[in-house]
Amino acid sequence: VLFRSGQYTCVANISLPKISLTMTNSSSVTVQVRIPMPDANISSVPLNTSVYSGTSIIIFCTFTFLPAVDTPLLVTNMWIGPQGSIINKNRTTITTAQSIMVYNTTLLIN
Repeated sequence: VLFRSGQYTCVANISLPKISLTMTNSSSVTVQVRIPMPDANISSVPLNTSVYSGTSIIIFCTFTFLPAVDTPLLVTNMWIGPQGSIINKNRTTITTAQSIMVYNTTLLIN
């Protein structure tokens, strides 16, 4: 998509061969292709839960998005803990343009 950005020029040549007269004129326009961000929704399950000390729990996160363009997307998913530190980080490149993309991730807490 970005390769369409740039300057486009229209050139016209008018020629009168009988009197050897040629006129050239041009006009340019610069086109900037902007890429909109995809529309995304994120949900986590369970929203709130209690566990006993020493037990494990798996929490789930799903995000659904509608790609706005036909260019590869880099999706980065992070789990951030109670103290603000990153616990887990995943990156996925999605190269196919589908109507709706669904990405699921889980976190095991021991």
